[in-house]
Amino acid sequence: MSNSRLPVYVDTRTIFQQQGKLTGSVALERLPGFQQYLVDKSGEVEVELNFILNESSRKIISGSLSANVTLACQRCLEPVDIILQDRIQLALLSDEAELEYLEADLEPWVCEDKHLDLASVVEEQLILCLPIVSYHPEGDCQLGMVSTATGELAQEEMSKKAKNPFAVLQALKIDKTE
Repeated sequence: MSNSRLPVYVDTRTIFQQQGKLTGSVALERLPGFQQYLVDKSGEVEVELNFILNESSRKIISGSLSANVTLACQRCLEPVDIILQDRIQLALLSDEAELEYLEADLEPWVCEDKHLDLASVVEEQLILCLPIVSYHPEGDCQLGMVSTATGELAQEEMSKKAKNPFAVLQALKIDKTE
């Protein structure tokens, strides 16, 4: 883990003019929107950001982030550790009118003033890279009933299900007819 923390914000005029690079961490406590997806809200996100001007003088934020987070398994609802990693490739826009001129390989980030909130950028990227469904690897899940490969119940559950749940009703029906 990095010892340095990312600043709360950067001045976009200065950082792009200097072609700045920031490397550090952001505490998950600074990301309230992302915390709603987590079981354990402690931890940090490792971030590397490069602020460059491309050949068309567009302000580009590129870099990467990674975090080890704890989500709820969608099968057993127990905690599962997931490693999130993502590449960042954003174009800093001053307003939404610039969207129509944006290159296809860039994602927009609108910043109407000179202060760019770095935690917001990191938080949005983390939310976007969350898995659609999080679950333990097969065999590690507490539920262990459904095979992820076949979608079928495990053998022990199949044998339990083999008994007809309406057998009691069948017995009652036989008793009344006699």
